[in-house]
Amino acid sequence: MVRILVNCLLLPLFAVSAACLPGHALAQARGGPPAGLPAGMPPGIPAGPPSGPPAGPPGGMPDGPPVLPPHGPPVWAGEGVTNAPNGADGIASAQAVRAQALAKRERARAAQRLKADPRAYEVDRNGALAIRGEVLATGLDAADLARIERKGFSILRRDEIAGLGTTLAVVVRDGTPAERAVRMLRRIAPHGTYALNHVMFESGTAAGPATVRAGQGDGGGRSVKVGMIDTGVAPQVGSTARITLVQRNFTQDGSDPELHGTAVAELLARPGGAVSIYAADIFGSAPHDGTSELLIRALGWMSAQRVPVVNVSMVGPANPIVGAVMHKLIGLGFTIVAPVGNDGPAAKPLYPASYPGVIAVSGAGADGRLLPEASRVKRVDFVAPGMASVAGVSGRETTVRGTSFAAPVISRLLADRIARPDRDQARRAIAALTREARKPDRDRRWFGHGLVGGATSAR
Repeated sequence: MVRILVNCLLLPLFAVSAACLPGHALAQARGGPPAGLPAGMPPGIPAGPPSGPPAGPPGGMPDGPPVLPPHGPPVWAGEGVTNAPNGADGIASAQAVRAQALAKRERARAAQRLKADPRAYEVDRNGALAIRGEVLATGLDAADLARIERKGFSILRRDEIAGLGTTLAVVVRDGTPAERAVRMLRRIAPHGTYALNHVMFESGTAAGPATVRAGQGDGGGRSVKVGMIDTGVAPQVGSTARITLVQRNFTQDGSDPELHGTAVAELLARPGGAVSIYAADIFGSAPHDGTSELLIRALGWMSAQRVPVVNVSMVGPANPIVGAVMHKLIGLGFTIVAPVGNDGPAAKPLYPASYPGVIAVSGAGADGRLLPEASRVKRVDFVAPGMASVAGVSGRETTVRGTSFAAPVISRLLADRIARPDRDQARRAIAALTREARKPDRDRRWFGHGLVGGATSAR
């Protein structure tokens, strides 16, 4: 199955004045505030004076991120600010929260991977899987790097991330666990932002009998451009004249087609019309990929290619650097869509779906009811069909199931309405989808704005 590694991010929480929000108030955080974005954001993210005392040491996790500057996602995300300068009306204080322990199912998956290869992995205090010893770092200058190296650290990789204007470094210290290394680095170079190199997991599986063919968009008579960050995609997805498949492998190994990414690509292409799918493979053919580092690089590629809607069908923990990157992209008008996960009633928030501004999607069956395994979390925007029949890697009809396969339904419906990264277009597209969404008579609190692209159960 798919190997997906997660960097969980913390993004800022912003309140907006009534004048800033549309009448339907596209709030994405239902029933509580979203996670905050730690300080030390990568270059290019505007910052203003802090609105309160820090809640912890600089750099974010694991000891608790500080209060953020008043800058956040745009109004269309439901929690953001306008383009007004810092301190203007409509910008409220930004607050940050601590990352929490993962649900039992997610901790068990991480523990299983750790047991299989303890030399490659470690788990953090919340049970999230990470690459052993590796720390991601941004905001470091030459003097910082020199001090870090004098303290016994090695810089494994450091380069500019295309499309983000951000320099990302991967730092290690032989024999030092990543969380301890983060604490040391904060003392050596306190102005940097640090995060573990987390690993992500899939949010869907192969399932039973064939069911619905999801998707209702038509592309609006133009060529649709949509992105996905996932596993490799089988080349036959792009074998017809109307579908252009642009693949890029971000791993150091080969890119192997897998069912998960192939199914997501098929669902993005399904509604018809001309479509260009930009597919970033961050899992490759090796077991140790799917990391936060690769997710960040893939997001930078999507930005450089000006892909307006990006589907990220994976789940994991909060990560300050990944969060900062998504925060920046959403503020620039990019739309990011992600599944809420498949942890059922015992679920806890997972990322990237729980970052402010990300469109969080849950999955329903053919009867319009939530899949039993779909995470029951308050942070939901839309529900879409979570079971679909796809050709798969071999071309044989296969049914896939899970919130991973509901997310691309929403991604395509939004991409049909968004021609380029643009906050106004995104706001209008989300508002239109909100008007189309329908809530069932039961379990309404788990449906966000409602169900799109499937039957709604009357009971």
